[in-house]
Amino acid sequence: MREIGVDGFELYNPFFYKGIFRGTLSFDQEGLRRVEELADSYGFKVTSVNAGNNFVQVSRDLFEGQVKGVKMCIDAAFNLGTPVVRVFGGEPMEGKTEEECVRAIVEGLRMVASYAEERGVTLALENHGRITNNVDILLRILDEVDSEALKVNMDTGNFYWYGYSLSEVEEIFERLAPVTAHTHMKNGTAERKYERRKIGEVKLTPLPEGDINLLKVVRMLKEKGYKGVISIEDEFEGWTTLPQEKVVEILKRDVEYLRSAF
Repeated sequence: MREIGVDGFELYNPFFYKGIFRGTLSFDQEGLRRVEELADSYGFKVTSVNAGNNFVQVSRDLFEGQVKGVKMCIDAAFNLGTPVVRVFGGEPMEGKTEEECVRAIVEGLRMVASYAEERGVTLALENHGRITNNVDILLRILDEVDSEALKVNMDTGNFYWYGYSLSEVEEIFERLAPVTAHTHMKNGTAERKYERRKIGEVKLTPLPEGDINLLKVVRMLKEKGYKGVISIEDEFEGWTTLPQEKVVEILKRDVEYLRSAF
């Protein structure tokens, strides 16, 4: 991370990400103390604590388990002095209508938003997947939850992945800027840039190589008073198979590219 040139990182809760990481991270008091010590020793900040929640569940017990996991993230952010918890809404489920899914998401977010308010933590709802990437549904959820603790994690690539045209994506960024608390900088290219496309008709690329002018996005956010971090989530094709030194080289270019916006 030092070689890449970043200032901090997002901390993922292993409650939601079992089997993805090595299993050395614990969110108990001792584990969080260790996180804080390690971050401080390298001069890094924890920019957000990330939940991988899905409030659309087949049973009440599983739903409440997701609520519990998000509250665990809120407690961790509070204890670490980190201002943001990144949250998801949920994904479509067979046997449930879209309206039922949205209602479940609203209920879950209301429960965790009140908890976040008590601790002075902001929840950043990401435009992610097949429900909250619909900007109208995303804004409806924010409106119905109606909490100062619920804002947006603007993922710049996900709207494009969802199928919005390039011009629509740019308009969406403008709409969401006033309610954005955190960002994920992501980019990609599409053959039909200025048309609506099917979900997934995009090739994810290193940040400087995509269709979206991320420097323009960063400057727009700053002009509109955004005070959060500019966080890289580069999922360019091949990042899992390239040699590590090549991945580091690409990420260093990402950092230099984004810094040039300031």
